[in-house]
Amino acid sequence: MQRIRVAVAALVLAFAARSAAAQQPSFPTGPARIAYINSQVILANTPGRAEAESAFAREMAGARAEVQRMQADLDSAVATYNRTSVAMSPTARQQREADLRAQQQHVQDRASELDSTMQERESELSGPIMQRVRAVIEGIRAEMNISMIFDASAQGGALIAADRTLDLTPLVIQRLQAGGPTPMPPTDTTTPPAAAPPAAAPPSTTPAPADTTRRPAQPLRGRRP
Repeated sequence: MQRIRVAVAALVLAFAARSAAAQQPSFPTGPARIAYINSQVILANTPGRAEAESAFAREMAGARAEVQRMQADLDSAVATYNRTSVAMSPTARQQREADLRAQQQHVQDRASELDSTMQERESELSGPIMQRVRAVIEGIRAEMNISMIFDASAQGGALIAADRTLDLTPLVIQRLQAGGPTPMPPTDTTTPPAAAPPAAAPPSTTPAPADTTRRPAQPLRGRRP
């Protein structure tokens, strides 16, 4: 889950900022205590993460399959129209083109609806895991009176080399695994019901070229939890 890794990096920076703010205006007399973690290693060993990824992948696959079926139906309808439009009357062509435009809009609306649904589902699955990781890191920071915790795997991080005794990654993983897997929200085995296709539009007074119906539906995002 790339988004989770980014969130952990942001979390570590937030801890550092919060700790610094809490020390003002009375600054510590001794050297600041610092440590670091590797968020990628932590997340790879966080109980429940693999199950959340698997559940999200299954649900995303179902959503994509639905949009692909709808797009295939639209492509077939367009191909049929292109083969038979020559024999149609002008009025029949206008009506059929209006129907195809309405069908195309229906595919695009459904793809957008499913995309929003999957965004919400991703947050629902990753939220409990992130809350637990956040609580464990903050608990260790407070317990060990650490001023700052850096993420060695953060993109653009400035950590080049460090004493391995300052690495809290094994301790964070130990605390996470000792608590068992994070309860996962119920699996959504069905995608939201498809909206009813819109009613056929009335005949257009100005004929539109048939190829205006060939724009593909907006693809679902390729996210990973």
